Amino acid sequence: MKKYIFLLLITVFTLQSCESFLEVIPYSFTSPENFYKSEADFELAINGCYDIINTGSVQTLGNYDTWGRGLYFMLNGSTDEMITQGTSVPIEYSQWGYGSYTSDNKFIKNNWFYFYAGINRCNYLLEKIENVDFTNDARKTEIKAEAIFLRGFYYYSLANLFGGVPLYTTSAQDASAPRNTLEETYNRILSDLTYAYENLSDRATNKGGANKYTAAGYLAKVYTYLGSCKKNNVGESLNFQLNSFDWVDADKMYVEALKVTTDIVLNSGYKLIDRYDFNFRETTKSYQYQECLFLAEASSDPGMNKINIWLNNLTPQGNSNVNGGGYGWQRPLGEMFNKYIPEDKRLNHNITGNFSGTIGEETIDGVKYYIPRPISSANTGWICCGKFRYRDPKQKTLPSWASDGNFPLLRYADILLLHAEALYFNNQENEARNILTEVRNRSALTVVTDLNFAYFKADFIEELLDERSRELCFEGHRRFDLIRFGKITETINNLSIERTTGWYNDQVPTLKSSWEEYKIWLPVPVSEIDINSNLVQNQGWVNN
Repeated sequence: MKKYIFLLLITVFTLQSCESFLEVIPYSFTSPENFYKSEADFELAINGCYDIINTGSVQTLGNYDTWGRGLYFMLNGSTDEMITQGTSVPIEYSQWGYGSYTSDNKFIKNNWFYFYAGINRCNYLLEKIENVDFTNDARKTEIKAEAIFLRGFYYYSLANLFGGVPLYTTSAQDASAPRNTLEETYNRILSDLTYAYENLSDRATNKGGANKYTAAGYLAKVYTYLGSCKKNNVGESLNFQLNSFDWVDADKMYVEALKVTTDIVLNSGYKLIDRYDFNFRETTKSYQYQECLFLAEASSDPGMNKINIWLNNLTPQGNSNVNGGGYGWQRPLGEMFNKYIPEDKRLNHNITGNFSGTIGEETIDGVKYYIPRPISSANTGWICCGKFRYRDPKQKTLPSWASDGNFPLLRYADILLLHAEALYFNNQENEARNILTEVRNRSALTVVTDLNFAYFKADFIEELLDERSRELCFEGHRRFDLIRFGKITETINNLSIERTTGWYNDQVPTLKSSWEEYKIWLPVPVSEIDINSNLVQNQGWVNN
């Protein structure tokens, strides 16, 4: 891997416990040798570690390519949820809906670079923190555990995208290091997340920071990912030993998943908020913190330059300066629309028409939002992802294209569905189905039994995967869910190409012609292999 000298992003941070760690301003750059001298330095440094989650750039490279924007395209496209709208979409974005990305795609290059920058920042902090006395030893322990959690989170992100990757637990980097195996990589992730789970408190000192249950939630994500990959022989046909799941004990993974999800359900204090849609509005952060265990946080202060960009593909199409609309570069497929029945509130929130013609208004805690036109069928060119909403642009301090809304990375609803999965694989199917009922209950327009009846499948896993898509669609989970259950190629091959199914299903032939099973792993960036020939490319990819 290329040996980067990662500069530490220093940020101004407010220390009051009632404030969110998102209240940060890019302040200056300094070398690690001249930093880490005081307790205050580590408060700034830990925010530099968090910054990678949705930063605009690292050392001037990139443009919100992780959870600020890029991953919305990378993870939602090439599934049965979203596809590229058409040929007018810029190629670096359109490739993700069409499955035609290559090893020189900028999002692939920059996500690799960003996540290693975050890992390096965490490692620098961890090396230096023991040399500085804190007035509050508990805070020192917390910062250390947060850094270890973030290192595990960044390795988790890399592993899910690329498979086994080079591992570093110190700031020293070997420019010729080979990739570690998938087993070594996930053992590192589990070690870091377990440490954080055991050493963080129930809630972070600074709102929005990782806590005990954030770490528990990602442990659950890893356990269920590994267990399902092993059960479904993921990647076996590729015969690529570096990314093999042969080492996984699937039953053990599901036992561990049940332990941590049970802890979260019984003890965390997180819950399903009454209004599903309040998880996805710019100004409903106080509600988000009740359900979301982890968020890509943003700020309404233009000077902080801490934003998320939803308008490219996650908001209804419209004029961002007039009604908070977006571009619609990715659109829902008919298969996504057809997963719902009309009695499910999530349908008309997640999949909408655009902002044209007669649109409504609503006020949430004194803030005005425009309501996109409803649709009754997927067979209309108006069909949009409506899940994320900008408020009336006249009420914003940010430019109309930028969002200060927090993007949910891990919601309690996801935990409940992982809990149901773990229950099922621990021979408790009835209890698992009760969890599905709990998730659906807040979305039922009439009674939840209507949803249970309509959505029932004899194969619990098929029903679970549908429910995960209905609940978590457009949040970046579907790609990994289809991969880990060995269904992504089958799902893409079975997509309709007819507009009678969905208006944008006529784009599916391009996806089908591009998709191959080896694309379950992204290619190692060609820019990295050019510098380090010891980085073996993933099976099937060419270095172009």
